[in-house]
Amino acid sequence: MEFLNFSASGCVRGAARPALALLAACLCLSCGPQVIEGRPPFVGISSMNLAGETLSTDFRISNQNEVVMDIESIDIAVTVDAVELASADRTLPLSIDANSAEEVQVRQTPQPAARDLLNSLDNRGVKSLPFDLRGSVLTQADGVLRFEHKGHLYPVPGKPGYFRSAVTQAEELRRTNEL
Repeated sequence: MEFLNFSASGCVRGAARPALALLAACLCLSCGPQVIEGRPPFVGISSMNLAGETLSTDFRISNQNEVVMDIESIDIAVTVDAVELASADRTLPLSIDANSAEEVQVRQTPQPAARDLLNSLDNRGVKSLPFDLRGSVLTQADGVLRFEHKGHLYPVPGKPGYFRSAVTQAEELRRTNEL
């Protein structure tokens, strides 16, 4: 039995037509657009301000997916060694468009050790503070998405009490399925 049977004009006929049609369909599907989804957001510190007894931290939450991310809650902690500088653990209905970002402001009274660290940075006792930023978001579509980053806080020149950050290393970003 012949699988490929060519006619005098060079056309394929017989059993080969369905096989070639299936092959062509598979090639078209494999070359189609791939939508990125299920990636954790990139969470960074946009700014930090210590004014009196209040620490205000603006977290930038960037959706790196090609679909809208509907966040139900966030859990974020910024630490220097074992000292927690800022944190947020709250229900937060937040919808972030594909490939865009939103900011979340957190105001809190810092621990005395955190205030001392930030004051030493502000007074130029240290040049920078290495920090760890860890946390997770709970999304409607993907469940719990975890993130980890390492970076440094620096004083903003000419603005006492204001700090900026630079991320130096993003750890493995991962999805957690909780059953």
